[in-house]
Amino acid sequence: MMVVIAIIGILAVAALVFVNPRSFAATSRGYAQEIASLCDSVRQRAVASRTYQKLEVQGDEIIHWQGDTTGMTPPDDWSLVGTTPVPAEVIIASTSDRTHIQADDSVPTVGTGLPVEIDFAPDGTATAATIFVTDSADENKARVAIYRATGSAYAYYEW
Repeated sequence: MMVVIAIIGILAVAALVFVNPRSFAATSRGYAQEIASLCDSVRQRAVASRTYQKLEVQGDEIIHWQGDTTGMTPPDDWSLVGTTPVPAEVIIASTSDRTHIQADDSVPTVGTGLPVEIDFAPDGTATAATIFVTDSADENKARVAIYRATGSAYAYYEW
């Protein structure tokens, strides 16, 4: 019985070391999924609050803004909601003002399109965009495609 408990303990420790959720979020693929989730929650907030929401994607962070007016009238002023830092091992390489669904679909050069603003309207639509993410070794690449008509965001692997 003691041997079985010891084996279970060793396996539990190994699982914590190898399946650490924060370590996945620090990868390009994990961060791309985090950006897609952030986009979806910002879109839902825009619809629920009936106010424009905006994500400003910079090289080292993503800034969330909320408009000062309700309804479909574009806001005059924005207030800060929060920021999402980019993990040290991840690089936001570039952005595009259209949705890149397929890999190898005219990927912009590194640094192109930064910073970019992605607006989420109260009717659920958004600015079409693609955010290209890579790791510091440029081995694992991912992209987040944001669809204009639905405001939905999806993380895809590879460029």
